[in-house]
Amino acid sequence: MNRFLWFLAVLVVGCNSPERDSFSSMEEEPGTELFIEYAKGFKIIQYEGYTKLIVLNTFKGNNQNLEYILGADSIDSINKNGLFIPIPIKRIAALSSTYIPFIKLLEERNSIVAISGKNTIYDSLIYDWANTGRIKDLGEPTLNVEQTVLLDPDLIMGFAIDAQSMKQLSELERFNQKVLLNSEYMEETPLAKAEWIKVFGLLYDKEKEADSIFKVIKKRYLKLSNMVKDIHSRPSVFSSAPWKGTWFVPGGKSFQATLFDDAGANYIWRDNTENVSLSLDFEVVLSKAIDADFWLNTSTFQTLQEISDEDERFELFKAYKTQKVYNNTKTLTTYMGNDYWETGAARPDLILEDLVHIFHPDVNPNHVFNFYQKLK
Repeated sequence: MNRFLWFLAVLVVGCNSPERDSFSSMEEEPGTELFIEYAKGFKIIQYEGYTKLIVLNTFKGNNQNLEYILGADSIDSINKNGLFIPIPIKRIAALSSTYIPFIKLLEERNSIVAISGKNTIYDSLIYDWANTGRIKDLGEPTLNVEQTVLLDPDLIMGFAIDAQSMKQLSELERFNQKVLLNSEYMEETPLAKAEWIKVFGLLYDKEKEADSIFKVIKKRYLKLSNMVKDIHSRPSVFSSAPWKGTWFVPGGKSFQATLFDDAGANYIWRDNTENVSLSLDFEVVLSKAIDADFWLNTSTFQTLQEISDEDERFELFKAYKTQKVYNNTKTLTTYMGNDYWETGAARPDLILEDLVHIFHPDVNPNHVFNFYQKLK
């Protein structure tokens, strides 16, 4: 998927194998917890001979932690409960398109044997492989359980949006499938999302490479942010467009709000304390955003005329009148894959680069947009 939430299939379970392997003997020796700078969704603890990955808060309101034991397949016993995953993995079913850029950065795209919903994928190589059958499309929103089990990948990586979807995906373990729940989408800041490359580095036994890649992304992101940090003129901005009568705007503590702030703009809902979308009526948004300088991320609208044709009230916004409307659809494919939602998860520096150019074009006047385009 892009970053649009999807519902997993209701799985019919018929096997009786245990959901998680249990490694138990004496009490576990103390390990060394690695420093995770931004991400709140995982911990990594190193022990002699293996590494423990702990995924935290797999969906909003869930406090359950999931433990995964990563090591060589010669390990006979580990002194802690958890799902054992032999590393490096060679064959992965990646059930979200946002996992692809992390895998690509580690030069491991050949390991992808399955995806979920090829039409949400921007990466042309993975899309072509799915079309030719080299990669299996396990379906979206309904996951093909039989095909998944027959494929028998080393690891199935997916995510949950609630207890039911978490249970449904975890049920695959009863077919002796190894499932890792990824909560990257829950992270509130761009660099926190990007830091999940360290999880992929663990899985591919490329921890040093992953750490180096993240340091480069972090350095570039912070350099861009610092370029506009002390700028006095900060334009105002609002975001998104109504869907079925409701305007879903990013919360003030959301990933998108952080990007706006780091790009030197004042998001009009920056004082809001939510990290999820706010559901608002058109009139509420109009009253608050009517004088905002910029309007970004306008859903599927590609031109100003399309916006006006949808609802003439859009013409009341100052940003519309001054033609300061931008959408993150430069990389939108004919089948609706969008690299903003794909590469953008792993490379927030590329998104920030676009936003800085939108809000402060004099800072980098020769920049060519990565994801955004101005609506005309």
